[in-house]
Amino acid sequence: MYSRNNESNDIIIAVIVLTIAFTLMINGGLRVVNPKTFEIEVLIGFSVTVTAFLLHEMAHRTVARRLGAVAFFKLWPVGILMALITSIFGFIFAAPGAVQFAGLYDRESEGKIALAGPATNIFIGIIAFLAFTFAPLGAVASTILLWVAWLNLWFALFNLIPFPPLDGSKVFYWNSKLFAAVFILAIILNFVDGFLLQIFGI
Repeated sequence: MYSRNNESNDIIIAVIVLTIAFTLMINGGLRVVNPKTFEIEVLIGFSVTVTAFLLHEMAHRTVARRLGAVAFFKLWPVGILMALITSIFGFIFAAPGAVQFAGLYDRESEGKIALAGPATNIFIGIIAFLAFTFAPLGAVASTILLWVAWLNLWFALFNLIPFPPLDGSKVFYWNSKLFAAVFILAIILNFVDGFLLQIFGI
């Protein structure tokens, strides 16, 4: 039977491997790793992993449990391996696992649980974007915030695509008007953040 200990182990493995994968992706692949900036890029990789992946999944789990479901994060070994392999070549396919739940099967509950993940990414992306824009920060902190903003907003948009098994399909079937509003917001935020990334050459 799956337990909290199993879940903790799965989360730790996912965070470690994704931190490595995002670090390699940020470098542009294994062949172009720069030892001079590697520590900073590891910090960026860890920050992105925690915000874009871990908090996304924990938001799913929190809402599911509050609605009365039994919910745990479960690692997908094939997905975590694909994330690591693709990152070696400078891009990433990140599907390390997902929150699985039981006890709730109505469309509204599934929609709320699904929306929690992308909504968390959007919130984090906006906060990181505002902090970068208005807070007097150093170069390292500013770079981390830009990556956190970009990848959180991108994860939100990708996960809101209304095709199964992505979160957007469940949100759409539950409340199409709410889905449209959140999806359009995610598109706009990605455009704005994209312009900012071009300006700063990241």
